[in-house]
Amino acid sequence: MILRPDLPKTVDEVSKKNNKNTLNSFFPLRTKNNEFDWDAVLGHVVKISYRKSLGNGGLEEFTQLCRTRFLAKLDEEDFWPVIEQMYFECDDFFDIAPELLLFKAQKVKGSSPNDRLGAMFVSLLQDFFFKDKPKIPLNFLEGEIYNAFNEYLNTVKSKASAATATEYPYLPFLTGHFQQDLTFLGKRPKYFLTVFKDFLRLYSFLYTSQLAMNLKDWRSGEPKAKPLYFILDNEKASDERMMVKECGYKPMGDAFWNIFPYLAMNEGLQESKAKKRPIWDIANHLREAPQTAELLKDYAVAFKEQRELQRPLATSGDPLDSLNDLLKLSTDQFARAETRHEINVKYVRTIETELCSHFIQSRGRAGRVLVFNQDYLVLLTNLAIGELDRLRFNELIKAFESRGVFFDKQSQQVLIEFYGRIGNVERMSDSGDAVYVIKTI
Repeated sequence: MILRPDLPKTVDEVSKKNNKNTLNSFFPLRTKNNEFDWDAVLGHVVKISYRKSLGNGGLEEFTQLCRTRFLAKLDEEDFWPVIEQMYFECDDFFDIAPELLLFKAQKVKGSSPNDRLGAMFVSLLQDFFFKDKPKIPLNFLEGEIYNAFNEYLNTVKSKASAATATEYPYLPFLTGHFQQDLTFLGKRPKYFLTVFKDFLRLYSFLYTSQLAMNLKDWRSGEPKAKPLYFILDNEKASDERMMVKECGYKPMGDAFWNIFPYLAMNEGLQESKAKKRPIWDIANHLREAPQTAELLKDYAVAFKEQRELQRPLATSGDPLDSLNDLLKLSTDQFARAETRHEINVKYVRTIETELCSHFIQSRGRAGRVLVFNQDYLVLLTNLAIGELDRLRFNELIKAFESRGVFFDKQSQQVLIEFYGRIGNVERMSDSGDAVYVIKTI
């Protein structure tokens, strides 16, 4: 059965089994301890996507291995300190090849915030990993370090690190784009290294915003990209920008309030050791299981009474109506007048500061708006064009929208001007109608 067979039926059972709202799936934030080290998360994603692990190996041990290797090949021993300073005493070491970021994954332990954020990307990866290994252009010193690293992996008996997604993808459309874009970057390791952190920040925001916007639409089946309108960070925001105002920060910010209540209730409906399913998938299964209506209705009645909530419950025999009751009751327990209200206030505030701050700006009377700066725009453009040489502008806009990034006509004009300034536009007709955008790499 898709639901826990022991769902609470009485107030006492709710008190014992579901008195606390717990969330361990589909989202990396908890009600406390949410400070992320993005360097450690980079290493965690490399570990999964490259199927490599350092075991108990460490950077200090590897540095000594390189020292021995270079001293055996160098005519002058005095040259080693120069190499050490060039590569091992600064971050240039991690710019040699993506796999070297594995040393940063050593920081990811247990249920730390970094582990939870890493798990979110594992959920986007599912069973994806790099099957091809592109040749990386390296100078002699870098080549020696890279070869030493591959030998070191054998000495520390590293184990292939398989994907360990413990949940089905909540946003399959975004999972597909993440894997496609990561494949594109994996073929260009040097570019990959320069944008890797921005890439993960971009996708953490896209996942957060689209998850929030799709949660309440669980009856519609598999999620689709919801319109969220952005401006470029050098544009002015005003009340006349209706799409930016009505389909931008505000609906997204409002939707953040549902993340913790909805996902906590969803988790409570499923067995603790089961691979977790999204709410929309649970609903699809319930449509074929009308016998579950009584189970859900009993739980809703007990939950409402235990939390002392006032919402009237559905009287139909449709399991989806009872599921709807439970999700709304879960939200009601965090309403302004309830004792749990402050928990969700802090949770929503943390969502914005930890996962969305690079894409939200306050613009005076226009209030808060969603923005893209030039670095993220160039990255998104390269990802959207992908393996093609160029993409027609209107097709590029559709590629943005398929990832959850929308621009109104005014912003689209600014986009064309921006691409023109950096030399990334080709006009294929005198009328200027056929505008193509090319990649920066």
